[in-house]
Order: sequence, then C-alpha cells, then structure tokens
Amino acid sequence: MPSSTSRSKSRWPHRALALLALAAVSLVAAAFYTLRLNPEVRFYCYATGVKRAWIACLDEQFTNKFILCGGSSAAFAVDGEYLLERHRLPLVNFGLHAGMEPPFLLAIAAKAARSNDTLVLALEPGLLTAPFGSTDLAAQMGMALGEPELIHASNLTGERIHWVENLVSLRPGAYHAFTLLGKLALRRPLYRYAPADVHPSGWQQTRERRAIVEPAPVVGHLSPDGRQLLEAARAWAQAHGVRLVYSLPWCYISPEQAPRLRAANAQFLREVAATVPVLKEPALGAYSQREHFADTEWHLTRAGAVARSEALSAPLLQGATWTDADLATVAARPY
Repeated sequence: MPSSTSRSKSRWPHRALALLALAAVSLVAAAFYTLRLNPEVRFYCYATGVKRAWIACLDEQFTNKFILCGGSSAAFAVDGEYLLERHRLPLVNFGLHAGMEPPFLLAIAAKAARSNDTLVLALEPGLLTAPFGSTDLAAQMGMALGEPELIHASNLTGERIHWVENLVSLRPGAYHAFTLLGKLALRRPLYRYAPADVHPSGWQQTRERRAIVEPAPVVGHLSPDGRQLLEAARAWAQAHGVRLVYSLPWCYISPEQAPRLRAANAQFLREVAATVPVLKEPALGAYSQREHFADTEWHLTRAGAVARSEALSAPLLQGATWTDADLATVAARPY
C-alpha cells in the first residue's frame, strides 16, 4: 500500500504544471493588455502613425526632409505644418516620450530617414548625461509596432534583439495597474494626452496647465551611454548619407537665471559638438516666456511652438552650427 508521503510527492508535478500554465496565461494576458489596451502605448502608436503619414506626404513632394528626434520636449516644440507653410521647410516632428530612452527615440526617427535627409537630435540634456535606464516603455512600443529592432537601436548598432527582456517588459507593473484603477474609479481620462492633441506633422499640444519647476543651471557632462549613442548615430548617418545635427530643446527658466543656464548649456554643448554638429541657436535652451509653457517646463503651448519653430528655421535652412570657440566664450561669460 503506497504511503501518504508518496501520494503527496506524486501531486507535485501536476501542481508545478498548473503553476507554469497559470504563469504562462498571466504573461499572455499581460502582453495582450500592454500591446492592445494600454492607453499610453495606444496613444504613442497612434502618434507614430500620424508622423509616418506626414513623412509619406513629404517624401512624395520633396527630395529631402528634416526629422526632429527626441522626447516630449521635442514633440511639443516644433510645428511642421507652420514651417512648411511659412518657410517651405519640410519637417516631421518625431518627438515621442523621454521614458522610451534615447536608443529607441533615435532608432525610430532614423528609420524614416533617406539619403540627403537631416536628422535633428533634440534630446533633452538629462537623457544624455545620465546612464540609460529602463527600456520597458521602449520594449512595449517596439513590440506593439511589430518593430523589436528599435528597442535597443539594433537597426543602427547591430546589437542583438533581447527577446526575453523584451517579453518580460510587457508586464504593466503594479504602479500602472493601481494608477489605472484610480482613474477608472474617479472617471478621469485614462491618459493625460489624447489623439486630438497630435497634429498632422507630428507636433503635439495640450490644454492642460500645471505648475512649472525651473531646472538647476548646472553643467552636465555626457555619460558613457550618451557619448556612445552619439558616436553610433554619427557612424550610421555617415554610412547612409544622412546629415546629423543636434538642437538643444527649450525649457523654462526665469530671466534672472537664464544667463547661468546658457553658460552651463554651452559647456555641455562643447562635449556634444565634439561628435555631432550643434545648430547655432542663440537661446541655448533657455526661454523665459512663462505663458508659452503648458504642463511642464519642457512643453510649449501653441504660441511657444511658433516661437520655437521660427527660431529653429534659420539655422536649419542656413546650416549654421556652433564652433567650439564660440561655445567656450559663452560658457566662460560672467553672470
């Protein structure tokens, strides 16, 4: 007669199989939610479709175009429709979300580039001075678009696709789940931005207004990750006949602190310019019109976007870039 111990042991394989099956079902359910239902991912997939449609229109009409690449500071900054109508300048705004991390932001914009195009890197300094962080949002976007090679910029660097890491990143996480449940309970919009906020050229705006926090005017230095990405971008651009330039995003700063921020930014740009030419924009990222900012110190209103688009048009059309000597003069300027 078999003992109770042997009967207990015989059940464990079945329990283990049941747990594995439950884990597999949970992962599939999480992946389905992330790829098809997650409000943030759905919004940015929609925005990507809008930007790519604008690119198709530009490619039909022009032999070359400008592609603005960056996080939300880029997305809210430049109106391609305005530039096309006012200056006959063909530009698509491919700004997305800083949380997708620089490799993805660069890779998805570069994928749209053709020979003789200009890729304008408008990544926030903080994205290039800190080590690159979590790729969860990038993985979710790359998998939702069916383009996993974008997640770690494999299409630029040749790095292998991290399939296991990407699949694990499809889990929404506890913070997202509780935040979503709270919004449902309060009957608030599931995401702070809506498809109507995205205009045909990819420029984004919002009616939301929030308190603005000024950045500290300190000198940032390129992180090893940031430097390596710029070098990879330069090599890719040279190999594909694409012009590569950097444009410093605007952020809000008080008039009193603006000179300090410009000096700090000039020193940072000296490091960038050693690898990628930097567009010669006198503002040097410091903009003090408070009413031209919406819900963060990086997000411009419509009026702010017009001002930013105008300021960007001249160096783009003229090809004007900073010299190291000019940047050194600004960095050393007393304030």
